[in-house]
Amino acid sequence: MSKAQAARWVCLGVLAAMPLGCQPGLGRLAWMFEPPQRVKALYTPPPGKTVLVFVDDVLNPVQYQPIKVELAARLNAYLIQKKLAADTVPYETLVEWGSKTADTEHLSVAEVGQAMGADLVLYVHLDKFSLKDDQQSPLWHGQMGTTIRLVDVKAGRLWPMDRPEGYAMPQVETASVDDSSPTYGTEVARELAEAMAERIVNVFCDHTVPADADRPKWGI
Repeated sequence: MSKAQAARWVCLGVLAAMPLGCQPGLGRLAWMFEPPQRVKALYTPPPGKTVLVFVDDVLNPVQYQPIKVELAARLNAYLIQKKLAADTVPYETLVEWGSKTADTEHLSVAEVGQAMGADLVLYVHLDKFSLKDDQQSPLWHGQMGTTIRLVDVKAGRLWPMDRPEGYAMPQVETASVDDSSPTYGTEVARELAEAMAERIVNVFCDHTVPADADRPKWGI
């Protein structure tokens, strides 16, 4: 008997022992005992490279500029942790260079990477970013959407080759929170940056997701 079959028999035993009014759906109970799903990387970057994470908002300027530093910092940390980069360029270095260099808007992503001494550029465009649905409301509800691409500063685009605009990441959002503090937005931005950074780095490495990640969440 396989582990999956054994788990299902355990589920049936647990279900049978429960009072009728307390029984969850059988399908949901079975999912609880299933192992996480293994997901393959969509693209594996060449090893041993210095990576510049270039978070940009050129097509949709955001009001909260610190989100770019926050997202880049978390991506840099993940790239090193997952051994997807030998080194990374601090985002602050990019910002300082940009403040002292004229006509940077005419440079390509590869040219910016070369100027930063990077081998690869992970370009992340902020397509959507908001901390609230209504700026006059005390209700915080963060949302972030990005499009990414990986560029070799000498060879050009590495990935995705079939999508000129880049790979659109699934949007992330935070739960709605009623808080009158004007500084609570910092916490919302951190949550969004962490969630998006994790999703982006998972594009480039094998990872696991819960067995029910793509299934409806039914109530008990």
